[in-house]
Amino acid sequence: MVNLANYFVNTDRNLNGGTSRVATRNILTAILLSVLVFLYGCNQPADNSRQVQNDKATTPASSEKETKQSVITFSGKIEAVQWANLVSKVAGKVASVHVDIGSFVKTGQLLVSLAAEDKAAEIEEAATQVDSARVEYELALKSYQRGKELLAAQAISQADYDNLYEGPFKKAEVKLRSARATLQKKQIAYDDMFIKAPFAGVITAKNINPGEMAGTQSPVLTLVNLDQVVIKGAVNENHINKLKIGQQVRVKVAAISDKPFTGKISNIALAADPQTKAFPVKIQVDNPEHLLKPGMFAEVFVP
Repeated sequence: MVNLANYFVNTDRNLNGGTSRVATRNILTAILLSVLVFLYGCNQPADNSRQVQNDKATTPASSEKETKQSVITFSGKIEAVQWANLVSKVAGKVASVHVDIGSFVKTGQLLVSLAAEDKAAEIEEAATQVDSARVEYELALKSYQRGKELLAAQAISQADYDNLYEGPFKKAEVKLRSARATLQKKQIAYDDMFIKAPFAGVITAKNINPGEMAGTQSPVLTLVNLDQVVIKGAVNENHINKLKIGQQVRVKVAAISDKPFTGKISNIALAADPQTKAFPVKIQVDNPEHLLKPGMFAEVFVP
């Protein structure tokens, strides 16, 4: 560019007259302006490329922000879906406790036995009465059948038939039913002396020992089914209508690991809690390995 300017200066010096010098300067000025415009045009794409790169750089952050805003997060407490405080139906002395805290039990398994010697004796007595009533019934039945034959042959009167044959038979029949009912009642009272598991689960509390008296008010054992647990939490009014029954969610329990569990929404309250002003929500989670335990806290992520 300097050489080009010197060329025009030398040319200007060789020209004669002021008019030629002015014309040369105008040409030089126009050329310089053209060069400046060309250089500005070459630099402009670089600025545009830089702007595009800046836009690309900000796009992931914006998307990440939108992703975070699209997930509803709330915390809750883990509880068992099925649990029971086992109470004795009758008061009595504890003969033996067949389980301890942490024991896994099956449905119908014997857990606690009360002293039942007197109940066993009552059952034996009731069974003897049933046997006696059965003998009387069988004899009355045979006499009743013979009386029907005599009445058909007109060998006895209707009154004799009623008093001597049909009447005693019906009394023996009633006595046998009563004896059987008494035996059944005694059997139920005897069975009440043994506390059995109403469902399969794990013993989480033991409040009785052999030799102690079991009452009908205080629980002797606590049984919990840990195959499924529920997380009770709450969401605000801005999110409640975004949740649906059966919707899958992710659950993280810091006390166990960072690996999330999969659960589903099992219950959504139709009204807010009067105290917290939030809407209670329940999340049900399968727990085959019994890693999740009642009392733990969990964080729920709802997409």
